[in-house]
Amino acid sequence: MNYLEGVGSKKGGGGIASESQFNLQRRKEVESLLSKGENVPYTFQDEKDDQVRSNPYIYKNHSGKLVCKLCNTMHMSWSSVERHLGGKKHGLNVLRRGISIEKSSLGREGQTTHDFRQQQKIIEAKQSLKNNGTIPVCKIATVKNPKNGSVGLAIQVNYSSEVKENSVDSDDKAKVPPLIRIVSGLELSDTKQKGKKFLVIAYEPFENIAIELPPNEIIFSENNDMDNNNDGVDELNEKCTFWDAISKLYYVQFFFKQAEQEQGDV
Repeated sequence: MNYLEGVGSKKGGGGIASESQFNLQRRKEVESLLSKGENVPYTFQDEKDDQVRSNPYIYKNHSGKLVCKLCNTMHMSWSSVERHLGGKKHGLNVLRRGISIEKSSLGREGQTTHDFRQQQKIIEAKQSLKNNGTIPVCKIATVKNPKNGSVGLAIQVNYSSEVKENSVDSDDKAKVPPLIRIVSGLELSDTKQKGKKFLVIAYEPFENIAIELPPNEIIFSENNDMDNNNDGVDELNEKCTFWDAISKLYYVQFFFKQAEQEQGDV
């Protein structure tokens, strides 16, 4: 018997739907009514920023099943999703997430406010340390190490002649001692200074002092004679400087590596 041209042999041929097909169609209609026609995206899809959904935690996984990302649950139908959204588990998780988001936002705002206040304090401190145009008295002497015969420099800077208006005797400013730094001539705008190096001594609100140094390498002795109570920001400030906060005298001393020592190292 040939059923090729029979009723229901072709799609849309007008055949009577079976009970399973009818139930499937009915479930689809119910799902569409419950979801209110909302297009549920897949978990691996990128959502648009302007897309607003009534249930932002509901997605479809790779197999098309509905999942709740917040509660990590899987649902076979939208009616199951509706029961889950109205349940205690989902409600508690939504409350917990809201509290955590609120705390994190308050923490960020508090940290931002704290950083802003700290920045304002730094700006105010810098503005209060106006340059008074005073050049401190600086004394330089050549010294020689009796142990190895290395030649170096001993520098004394007197910061006691300070104007009261720009005084740095407050508790916050007195804790910051003068600092030294080796500056290469390549860092300067003057092309004539290339190939040279300078020792710069800085202490606000005084003028900076620059001393030209020979090209020899500076030696840091293990047993340093400079008894510096405050640790410097680097090895140069820690081992080669001493700040007397009472008398406002700043001492710098270091030695240079001689030609014989350089040849011996080679």
